[in-house]
Amino acid sequence: MIQDKIISLKNKRLVEGSVAPNTLRNYQNTLCKLEAWLLERPLSDLLLSEYVSKLYQEGKAPATCEMVVKAVKWRAKIEGSPLDKKDTHFTDQTLKEIRRKGKDRGRKPVNGLEWEDVEKICVRAEADNTVAGLRDSALIRLMSDCLLRISEAVAINIEDLTESALLIRNSKTDQEGHGEHKFVGEPTMQVIKRYIEVGAINEGALFRRVRFQQHVCPGRLSVNGARAAIKRRAREVGIEGFISGHSLRVGSAVSLAKAGASVVDMQVVGRWKSPQMPAYYASTMLTEQEAIARFKYKK
Repeated sequence: MIQDKIISLKNKRLVEGSVAPNTLRNYQNTLCKLEAWLLERPLSDLLLSEYVSKLYQEGKAPATCEMVVKAVKWRAKIEGSPLDKKDTHFTDQTLKEIRRKGKDRGRKPVNGLEWEDVEKICVRAEADNTVAGLRDSALIRLMSDCLLRISEAVAINIEDLTESALLIRNSKTDQEGHGEHKFVGEPTMQVIKRYIEVGAINEGALFRRVRFQQHVCPGRLSVNGARAAIKRRAREVGIEGFISGHSLRVGSAVSLAKAGASVVDMQVVGRWKSPQMPAYYASTMLTEQEAIARFKYKK
């Protein structure tokens, strides 16, 4: 009996470790809200369907409603009782209708920071002649070069860099931690080296908190801190719109499409599991590469 409990606990930890930390937090928060709404009633297909309908009627996006169902199925997996289509028949039908009706509802699209935007932002940040300016420039250039997610960027250690490459040890699409090397341009490496030298950073976290523009702290820069730095630097050069930590990833995808890269090129460098997202981000540019554009109008 004790042995069975130990095995069950190990399996639970393995399942929890199979999702990204942010996803795990989202699942846990989502399940807490669902439990509060249930008021100790046992969860059923009909109640789950009613709950996601309520969320949609309150103005939530289809993605939020889908998150609830994913969280419930994830918990069932931990408990060793995976759900199938029969268990969530009514909920699945409700989600299908929510997707159809709410396809235009949700988060507004992120504005991409393309390569020329990145150069403008970084030149301005470097002109501050401060450690904070160099850090922000290094962060923005590296995220643009490697199409980094913001969580990946703040997790980088000095030891992950070589003369022209970055080792991404873990990512959303590499939960097992196999690691992947990505090319880093010479201008980016030069700024990183200047930042490391001026900040007197010898090992450990690359991007750190900086006090009063000049004093480097031991603590790693947080996701929120990195996001705020990107938004602030974009505003400084007059770039408006919805700028987020994802803007550099989106902007590089668009720039690659403008330069003639294929969807497969973008998928590989951005480490997307499928070509759907890079194709979506660069859809306008990719229309100019379609067969009619290339052969009929010689574009």
